[in-house]
Order: sequence, then structure tokens, then C-alpha cells
Amino acid sequence: MAGIGFRLQKLLSGDDYTSTLKAYGYSSVITAGPFLMTVFLVLFVQYISRGTLDNINMAYLQSLITYCFAFSLVTVGASYLVITRYVADEYYRGHVTSFSATFFSAYTLNLLFWGPWVFWYFSGLSAGWGMRLSAFLLYAFALGIWLAMIFLSAAHNYKAINRAFLWGVGASLAASYLMGRRLGLPGYFGGFVLGQGVVLLGLVSAMIEEFGYWESRDHSWLRYFRLHPRLAAVGFFFNLGIWVDKFIFWASPQGEWLDSRLRYCWVYDTPMFFAYLSILPAMVYFFLQVETDFFGKYHDYYKGIQDQKGLAALERRRQDIVRSLNFTLGRLVVLQGIISLAVLLIVPWIAQWTGLLPLQMSVLRVGIYSSFMQAACLILINILLYFDHQQETLLVSGAFCAANAVFTHATLDMGLFTFGYGYGLACMLGTGLGVYFLNERLRLLHYWTFSRQGFPEPVAVVEEEIEL
Repeated sequence: MAGIGFRLQKLLSGDDYTSTLKAYGYSSVITAGPFLMTVFLVLFVQYISRGTLDNINMAYLQSLITYCFAFSLVTVGASYLVITRYVADEYYRGHVTSFSATFFSAYTLNLLFWGPWVFWYFSGLSAGWGMRLSAFLLYAFALGIWLAMIFLSAAHNYKAINRAFLWGVGASLAASYLMGRRLGLPGYFGGFVLGQGVVLLGLVSAMIEEFGYWESRDHSWLRYFRLHPRLAAVGFFFNLGIWVDKFIFWASPQGEWLDSRLRYCWVYDTPMFFAYLSILPAMVYFFLQVETDFFGKYHDYYKGIQDQKGLAALERRRQDIVRSLNFTLGRLVVLQGIISLAVLLIVPWIAQWTGLLPLQMSVLRVGIYSSFMQAACLILINILLYFDHQQETLLVSGAFCAANAVFTHATLDMGLFTFGYGYGLACMLGTGLGVYFLNERLRLLHYWTFSRQGFPEPVAVVEEEIEL
């Protein structure tokens, strides 16, 4: 995790504003590159397709992209944190030459396991085989991008990461414009998919350039499923929790058919899509502060244990960790609070610009608050995982997922005016649990650090009488 963080810290230590802007720019792409690219390209396609695509085709395009990314996140969730832990451990040991081989192993096995199911689903679309294959390719490219970002988090060449996304955006813009004008909906979608493929190619190239490519496959990461089964559950439940409310709305009477395998809910999908944009500043700021300030305090504490420092020294370093988190989280709440409030105030302007209806504006307002709570929940989960509190993280992610499903069902029964509140309450519950666990674990950090160490069993020494 520290690879990019060290480079960003150098940028932040610069004396000019350009260095700071570069640090936040790189952090934005590293934190939310795929999402930013998707939002930008969807808005671009909306603009250039005016007069070419009607509202139904535009909804079809957005829904198909959403389904591909939803499937990629849910299916990669079970292995995402397991691989992340493996990469972190190998990076700590200095074993980075196998990263490229591990990526190809993880990518191949995920595609072999989940790919047939996703291909079967998209093969049921009533669109032609060109759209069906493009949908599967978008899923495959997105899956690869999520996995590649794990390995590149340990890379030093963050410029290559940004370059890959810029190339992808450029390719998508050109291809969507040229192909869409000639082929319509399949052309716009195909151009978008092509851009994602360029991103994946750029990320893989950066990874091979950074770590080399010495063997075709390395399946060593699979044993981490046995060593850290909770991480697999955390990744799966949290990613499912993010999407379960959307799945429920799509399947509900509020959802509408666009295709034999494609449903959408116009009153819910678009407002939530724009609501997610409001939390990007908070996520970027958190990533930058955690990878620079907090990580230094965290590293000093555990370095003190390795150096056999006394309890007083460890307590000072524990307090440094607490102060760093209090400062970072406090600034983050203020920053995101101001941004969320500003976005709430300009909701009428956003609705006019995007064509949202009054009912969707209500969902957007609730979604802005809900997204704020989800960002807080995700941040707390990340911090808990820094300290390897896997059981507590599993409780947070499991409760968030279950509550989102239950509360969303309840809001559907209560009526339109409650849409979005189920997701918000679930995020609030997850955030509350995360705050409780983090506070308790930091307060007793010494105890939790030493009590979970695997000390060997004492060996009984048997004295034998020696006869002279």
C-alpha cells in the first residue's frame, strides 16, 4: 500500500501549488479512475447521441453498462481482499517479481469461474450477438481493471496508471463518436467497451514494466482463502451490499423491462448514479491522507514493537495514530459535509441540467446523504483492515448488506416518498458499527496487538538421570 503513498508524499512536500494539485489529481485517478471514466463517457455519449438515440436506447445503454460493472464488482468481491492481503504480505517480504504472474492467475481463474455464468446471462439479451459479446467483454475488462489496481497499488509508477486511463478516455471518445454515428446504439456501446480495453492494456503494461514477467502463472495466492476466509466474506458482502438495493428495485414492480435480461428503475437508478459523484472528494482526500500521514504513524507503532520499545514509547505512538485519525476523519467530515450541503442546494440546477423529474430529485437528495454514509462506512472498514480486525469488519459489511436488503424491501412497501431511505439507514448502521469497533480497538490497541500473536507452546524439559 505504501508504494504510491511514498511518491504522493513527495509531491505534497513540494513548495508550489502545482505539486499539490498533481498529488490530488493522481489520487483521484487511483481512487476512482474507473468510476470517473464511466461517468465522463456516459455524459459524453448522452451529449453526442442527441438526435441519434431516443430515451429508451439511452436507458438501455446506461443499464447495460451498469449491469456489467455490477456483475464485475460482485463477482470479484470474494477474491479482492484475499488477493490484496497476499500482495501486501509479498510486498512486505520483498517478493514483487511474482506479481504479474499472480495477476494473470487471479484474472484467469476469476474468468473461468464467473465468466460462464455472466456470458450465459448476457447471451439471453434480445440484441444482436455483437451487443451480447460486447457486454461480456466489458465485464471481462472491468474485472481485469479491479484486479490490476490491486497490484499497481504497490507500484511506484503512478504516472503510468494515469496515462492508461487517459488513453482509455481518448480511445472511447473517438471510437464512440465514430462508431456511434454509423452504427447507433451498438456503436456507442462498442466504443465505450474499446476504451475500457485500452485502460486494461495500459494497466497491465504498467504492471509488467514495474514488476517484470518471469512466469506465466502463480497460484500461491489461493492458499490465502484458507488463511483468511473472513476477507473473502468481507469483500463479497460489502460489494453485494452496495448493489443489493439496486437489484431489489430492478426486480420490484417499480422496475421496467428494457430487454429479456435487462430491467431498470428510472426513478432510482439515475439519481443514485449522480449521488455517488458527491463523495469523490472525500474518498480522494482520505486516500491521500491515509497513504501519507496515517501510514507513517501506523508504521512507527509496529516498528516500535519490532524494535522492542517500552510500553511508554508504544503508548505515545498509539496516541499519534489516534490523533492522526481524529484529524483526518474530522477534516473529512467537514469537507464532505460542505460538499454535500452545496450539492443539496444546487439539486434544482442539477435536475434542470440532467432532466431529472421532481420525484427523482427527492431520491437524489436522500442519495447524497446515503452516499456520504457509505463513504464513511467504507473508510472505517479500510482502517479496521489496516489493523487486521477481520471479524469486526465482517460484522460491519454483513450488517450493511443484510440491512440494505431488509430496509429497501420495507421502503418499497411504504411507497415512493421513502425511496432511498433504506440504503441510507443501512449505511448509517454500518457506519455506527464501524465507529464503535474502531474506537474500542484503538483504545485497547496494545492488548489486541499482543493477544493475537501466535506464541509457541512451551516445551517440557525432561531431565534424565545419568548413570556414571
